Amino acid sequence: MCNLNQNKMNEELRLKGEPVEEKPQCLEEMPVWKTPIEPCESEEQIDERRKLDILKRWEIGIITLDRGCIVKVGCKSIAFVSIEAAYKEIGRYLENPRLVATQHGFGEHL
Repeated sequence: MCNLNQNKMNEELRLKGEPVEEKPQCLEEMPVWKTPIEPCESEEQIDERRKLDILKRWEIGIITLDRGCIVKVGCKSIAFVSIEAAYKEIGRYLENPRLVATQHGFGEHL
């Protein structure tokens, strides 16, 4: 049921010629807490955005050596015996940066 005092005050303001802000319905009639709120993004979109946020933090560089290479991610350097192994690990990092960073010891910087 609507607040009778509020209705009475609104009526008095109308009689005086003052503007009255009308509400469409009483709060009791609008169960806002029961209305389901649809998320703006799906869980997959949220995970993808978080992954991109991690990847944007550090530059990835590859230094090719006579045998293998060194991959730099931010200020960390990781040596690989072969370029193929480095490419495979870079691919894993791009798919799941948090897991791979943790495995290589710089997950606490994420």
